[in-house]
Amino acid sequence: MSTHYIAGAWHAGQGEALESLNPVSQETLWQGQAASIVQVNAAVQAARAAFPAWASRPLDERIGVLEQFAVTLKQHADALGYCIGEETGKPLWETATEVASMANKVAISIQSYRERTGEKSGPLADATAVLRHKAHGVVAVFGPYNFPCHLPNGHIVPALLAGHCVVFKPSEVTPKVAELTVKCWIEAGLPAGVLNLVQGARDTGVALAAHDGIDGVFFTGSSRTGNLLHHQFAGRPDKILALE
Repeated sequence: MSTHYIAGAWHAGQGEALESLNPVSQETLWQGQAASIVQVNAAVQAARAAFPAWASRPLDERIGVLEQFAVTLKQHADALGYCIGEETGKPLWETATEVASMANKVAISIQSYRERTGEKSGPLADATAVLRHKAHGVVAVFGPYNFPCHLPNGHIVPALLAGHCVVFKPSEVTPKVAELTVKCWIEAGLPAGVLNLVQGARDTGVALAAHDGIDGVFFTGSSRTGNLLHHQFAGRPDKILALE
């Protein structure tokens, strides 16, 4: 199965076999293979190549893509909500609120961006102090299994809005949900390479977090993995690290 989205194209995995099971019935919901180290590298390189154009794209155009993503989510809300329920075991009323939160995140992020960014200047002794904001580069987003759409979406939406490019590694327990989410971004018109998806478990995550081509890691997951990342990025002020 072609389960990895890299540089605007779907690819079959080259790593170990993966499958997603319904936690109630144990029915197989999704099958594929993890991304190899080579594919993780390709995803980072694709994001790096797409970064200059996306970061320099007018803000209103980036906002337009994000707003279309919110529209697309609403159009596929039932299918996405049902998929979350299949993979996590959550009731459908709860999964519906998760999808709604994803769509609402777009407007919230746009408002926050406008409030917190822009250019400011002021006198400073015999000079002028100027504050500007710019995108940092390529960020890796690691998603958890319990809120497989809402929590990674909370990183991806503001990152894309600010002009970053993203490599998304979802939980190996919820690969189908991640795949559907990325398809919504594609339908919304996100350019190739701006968002890349690599599926896999620990080895895929280690390869992505250790890649020197990323400029930041946004992680939601276990405290053990969070502590490992904390130690790994100690002394690297050039890289953004956000842990939950």
